[in-house]
Amino acid sequence: MRLSSFIVENIETILQEWEEFAATLVPAAQKNNRVMLRDHANKMLRTIAADLARPQTAHEQAEKSKGHDDLPAAQETPAEAHGAERLASGFSLNEAMSEYRALRASVTRLWEEAHRNKPMPNTAFEDLIRFNEAIDQAISESVTSYSFEKEQQTRVFDTILSSSPDLSFTVDLDGRLAYANKALIELLGLPLDEIVGKHCFYLDRPTAAELQRQIRRVISTKVKFHGEMPYMAPSGQRRFYDYIFVPALNQEGAVEAVAGTARDITKRKAAEERNWQKANYDILTGLPNRRLFSDRLKQDLKHAGRITTPIALLFIDLDGFKEANDKFGHDAGDTLLRLAAERIRSCVRETDTVARLGGDEFTVILQDLTGTGHAEIVAGKIVRALGEPFPVVKEIIHISASIGVALSSRDVSTPEHLIKNADLAMYAAKSAGRNRFSSFSPNQENVVGRAS
Repeated sequence: MRLSSFIVENIETILQEWEEFAATLVPAAQKNNRVMLRDHANKMLRTIAADLARPQTAHEQAEKSKGHDDLPAAQETPAEAHGAERLASGFSLNEAMSEYRALRASVTRLWEEAHRNKPMPNTAFEDLIRFNEAIDQAISESVTSYSFEKEQQTRVFDTILSSSPDLSFTVDLDGRLAYANKALIELLGLPLDEIVGKHCFYLDRPTAAELQRQIRRVISTKVKFHGEMPYMAPSGQRRFYDYIFVPALNQEGAVEAVAGTARDITKRKAAEERNWQKANYDILTGLPNRRLFSDRLKQDLKHAGRITTPIALLFIDLDGFKEANDKFGHDAGDTLLRLAAERIRSCVRETDTVARLGGDEFTVILQDLTGTGHAEIVAGKIVRALGEPFPVVKEIIHISASIGVALSSRDVSTPEHLIKNADLAMYAAKSAGRNRFSSFSPNQENVVGRAS
């Protein structure tokens, strides 16, 4: 029996052996396209059998020995279709080629077994040569198709990544950049050949070490990492990026690279900062508002409790502000409040907090008091500063301040208690004639002092 006839008659047995072998390579991928891929192999074997059955000219023999076929260039062969499908199914090139080696071995073995007790036909040697040439041709076609599809995928993905404003890159196991898209190349301001092979974000020295630690952690744990980072571009512009590192696993489950993407969130961070400023700062004076004051007072009281050092809270109410605002107008009143805020700030340290609660009410939180009389000294400075004339537009406005001073202690350790004491002391200063400060004493007696 000629080899061509043997292949046709035993095609189901050959395909069954081939399927069993192919399933050991990529079982999950093989299951998805089993019918389609079996059809490709069936057509390929029948094409080979048909070729073996017809006589071959010397020219055709010479061409096939060089790996050439006589099919029209535009016609896709079963082997080409098989190569493309194997790529889509997740097979590596070596795995796809192993299938052809298994197909060759299966046909040869079954044919030899069929003739174990029978003489081989006279054409056996020629048939085997032509069969091997046909398999080699199929391998060549499949490799070409596989490689073309792979290159096309790479071009498509690179086009997609290059058209994205997000940064996309891959890093090898040594932490060196292996790929960078157009956005990253433009950000770094260097050609690709000067980027590939360099450690990730090597130009950004302040965060490079931390990024390398994160990449190593992704490699060791196989868990993605998500974070944010600042970046100083070569142009000197400071930007912020939201980024993610994802492990790229091979078929054995080992990490072979780390893929990364980063999105520019500079505008979002700026908007968040503006919103935070609006929520926590007084628009008119630029001072912390009631919300931020409350938060800082809580934190400062906790800190004072840990180091057993009291803090002081000053409640400041501007005397005569309402009259000046009514007389000179709201614009003059706003200017007066801004000037008053500047004078209060000039009387305290940078580490202290000056806040505007609203209207003409201000507060000061004094941390790390240098002595028992420090708060009174600061209160006296503020009374004197606010008692000086204010040049507003073309007018000279005179106001003063009534200030209540309260100290935290073991018994006064909550914001509510301290605020209450400072408020009572401030009203005591007003009752005593204004333009002065009043210190709250634990025994509820107000010791009143006038700024000298």
